[in-house]
Amino acid sequence: MKTYTLREKVKGVAVASRAAVLALQMVSNLMLPDHQADAFVSPEDPAELPMSLADQVVRWVLGGFVRWDAHYFMHIAQYGYTHENTLAFFPLFPLLVRCVAAVIGVPLLYFLNYYSILLISAVFVNFILFVQTAIVFHKLSENVLKDEALAYHAALLFCINPASVFFSAPYSEGLFAFLTFSALLFNETHSSSSFGAAVFGLASSARSNGLVNVGFVLYRKLQDCSNYFYRIRNATTESGQLSLILVVLLTINYTLIPLFLGCFAVVLPFAVFQIWCYMTYCKEEGKAPLLPPHLEMFVRANFLHSPDLGEADWCFNFPPLAYSHVQDKYWDVGFLRYYEFRQVPNFMLALPMVMMVICHAALYMVDNPQICWGLGIPVPASEHGTGEKDKQPLPWPEKGINSWRVFIYTAHSLCLCAFCVLCIHVQVTTRLLCSSCPVVYWFAAHLLSDTRKPKVGKEKASSCPETQANLTKRYKVALFSECPKSFWGQVVLSYFILYFVMGIVLYSNFLPWT
Repeated sequence: MKTYTLREKVKGVAVASRAAVLALQMVSNLMLPDHQADAFVSPEDPAELPMSLADQVVRWVLGGFVRWDAHYFMHIAQYGYTHENTLAFFPLFPLLVRCVAAVIGVPLLYFLNYYSILLISAVFVNFILFVQTAIVFHKLSENVLKDEALAYHAALLFCINPASVFFSAPYSEGLFAFLTFSALLFNETHSSSSFGAAVFGLASSARSNGLVNVGFVLYRKLQDCSNYFYRIRNATTESGQLSLILVVLLTINYTLIPLFLGCFAVVLPFAVFQIWCYMTYCKEEGKAPLLPPHLEMFVRANFLHSPDLGEADWCFNFPPLAYSHVQDKYWDVGFLRYYEFRQVPNFMLALPMVMMVICHAALYMVDNPQICWGLGIPVPASEHGTGEKDKQPLPWPEKGINSWRVFIYTAHSLCLCAFCVLCIHVQVTTRLLCSSCPVVYWFAAHLLSDTRKPKVGKEKASSCPETQANLTKRYKVALFSECPKSFWGQVVLSYFILYFVMGIVLYSNFLPWT
């Protein structure tokens, strides 16, 4: 009988979870009436009406995915950046969808319109990306945690994460998570960080919070700087005396140029997009191409600014950043602006994820004060003790949620969570953290870990987190088939499953969600 590896089981659960999302959104969208939300809805192209039977089938099956910001991504993929508030959404995902549509649309154009092809492409792209992200995340978790069971459970929780619907709908969360986790995995497994920085740069062309990933580049260079400093100091101590100032200068010279290039690679896509926005929206009136009639009518009716109307207001700002202006004007994003009594339900919606991040950070700092004071950068073993016999490795945890490698991920999640709670629409916190921070899954898996030990009895105990019987079945996993015995294990698993189901139902009917 075939036995599946843990990674194959993670892949199987990822595929099954996407099938569940697809089925549940289709049923919810067909059975429940849509809420009339005050949100942007991309206008229909009259040339694509009336819809064929095939187009109607696509809308019935996938229409529940096109809600809220998905309308923006679909609009950009179909028409480009036709009016000012579309500039809040970055171009990599719509461009990828358009490229895939150009390939698969060759045979489909005979019986589907272009919008239907784009929708199929967007869902297909996110399906592939999610499955690959689950595999990459499993590898990343194994490399950081050095704990097979914890890494496996974290990857399974990712497959049913509270923001699951956004990883299947036409949103950029799936692409951003894939690029971010891939870059983090490369940083953990390779001595050179140049490729990782380049992938972080791609992530910043998918979502604006990709700029926060520059912290990982800075931290990696700080580690390299520490390692190089001790290596050159020890080498010169054995061969002769060398000024400590010279050692420091050599260390800075060794790391400064790679640091600059790495940070530049992360920031460059964001800067290029802002330059393109300036060149497109800051021309004199009449010099930009005219919009199609139905789009021009929509833009004028809603008092939006399009490139053909001349220079936008933000063109005269310094610096002339379209993104910050659009966020301020259309979404009222700013420090403490969301702190209103009527937003209490949205704060409650984000509270579980916020509490997970805060609790993990607090416990990590209490349990590992030395790691926190040392910024998670271990001193080489050769630096400890007074003699050769006294030299011992630094007594920092190597495995599990308290590993010194988890420090930077903890700091990243805490900073990103603080930014979400203080500066943006707080309900976005859940999907933003779920697509950016591995530590939320690691901590959730840690809370479940004491209830997921292999049974001792007829079956021989082993380090494998699955029984031999489960390893012969691709989709059966103990994490979901057995109820956790601990209180916090039940709370965490209930939270993931509840948000997984409730999020799909609410989102697909245009009801407020994360």
